[in-house]
Amino acid sequence: MNLSCVWYVSGFKQTWEADVIGNLAEAMKSRGVSLRVYAKGGTARFRVGEVMSWNSLTFFERMKTVLFRGKLWHLWGDAPLWWGLVRLRARTVHTSLSKKPCWRGHPTRFFKEQASDGENRILPTFEPKAAWTDSWGSDEPDAALILAWDKDPDTRQDILESWTSVSDTDDEKFKHCKILVVDGSPTNALQAAFMTMRGIPVVARDAPLIREVLGPGGYIAAPQAGDRPGWEKALSDAALDAGRATSATARRFLKENYGARAAADSLESLYESVGKSRL
Repeated sequence: MNLSCVWYVSGFKQTWEADVIGNLAEAMKSRGVSLRVYAKGGTARFRVGEVMSWNSLTFFERMKTVLFRGKLWHLWGDAPLWWGLVRLRARTVHTSLSKKPCWRGHPTRFFKEQASDGENRILPTFEPKAAWTDSWGSDEPDAALILAWDKDPDTRQDILESWTSVSDTDDEKFKHCKILVVDGSPTNALQAAFMTMRGIPVVARDAPLIREVLGPGGYIAAPQAGDRPGWEKALSDAALDAGRATSATARRFLKENYGARAAADSLESLYESVGKSRL
C-alpha cells in the first residue's frame, strides 16, 4: 500500500495520551507508511522518534508545510488557527477525546461509547514505553494509591480517607501494592489501560469507558453511591490477590482487543475510506 500522512498533535497533553500516539505511529511506520508527526510545543513526552516540534519551525517552514506538504492530514486534539488552510487542499481526519468536539475533519474516536453519531473508531494500543512515575494524578506522590479523579472533590476525599483506613495496618501486603483509582473520563480510561499493562490493578465505578477498554472483569468496581465502606472493600480487594487476578484478566483483554496490529488495521482502513490510498 502506497500511503503517506501528516499528523498534527495539539490536544493530547498527558503522557499516556502521547504514548497512544507514539504506539500508533510506530505501528503504522512498521508497515511502511510514510508518516510525518508534528507536535505543538515540546516533544519530551513522546517516546517515539522522529516527532518534530511545530514551534521549532521557522515561519516559512510552517507555511511551506501547511500549503504544500501532504494530501492527507490527521489532527489529534484541538485545531490550530491555520487548520483551515490545510483543509482547503487536503483531506483531513480528526480524533478527539472531548465530550462534544467541534469536528475539523473526518470524525474519529477511540471509544465506541463516544461514537454515537456516526464517528469512525480508531483502536488505541497500549504497549508501555518507559517507567511511569507514581505521582501522575496522585495527591501523595510516594503513596501506593494513585488517584486520577478529575471531578467531585468530595468523592476524592472519600477515596483518600477509605485508603487511609484500609492501609493503616501492619500487614505488609498493603505497604508494597500499587492501585490506580480512576473516574470514567476518556483520558483516565487510557491511563488505566497503560497502568494495567504494568500489572497495577484498577478501581473504578462501573463506567462504560473503563469497562470498554479493560473488559467487564478487568477492574474492581466501586459502589455507585460512593459510600466509604464500599470504597474500602474495593480498595482492600485491589490490594489482595483479587487485584492481581483482575489485572491479569485486563491484560489478556487488552492484548486480545487492542494489539498494535489491530490498531494499525483500523487506521489503514480509515485512511482508505477517505479515499487516500494513493498520495
